Amino acid sequence: MPSKSDEQEMRKRLRELEEENARLRSAVKPSASAKLVVTESEYKGHPTLTFEGPVRPFSLGLRKLQLIKEAWPEIESFLQRHAKTTPSERKDDE
Repeated sequence: MPSKSDEQEMRKRLRELEEENARLRSAVKPSASAKLVVTESEYKGHPTLTFEGPVRPFSLGLRKLQLIKEAWPEIESFLQRHAKTTPSERKDDE
C-alpha cells in the first residue's frame, strides 16, 4: 500500500494529467463553423483528394471516388431520408 505522501502525489499527478488532457482536446476540437477544405494530393504516386476541416482528415483515391460517383443517386436518397432536419424543412428543399 502506498504511503499518504505517495498517494497525494499520485492524485496531484492525476489531476495534472486530466487538466492537460482537457486542454489538448479543446485545442484540436474543430469549430462547428469550420469549412471543409478539399485538396488534390498524391499517395505513392497516385492522385487523391484530401478532406480536412470539421472532420478528421481523410483521403480518397480515384477508385473510391468513381464508386461514389456511380452510387450518387442512392447516396442522395439516403441523405434525404436520414438528414437531421425536421419534415417541414425537407419539404422546402424538394
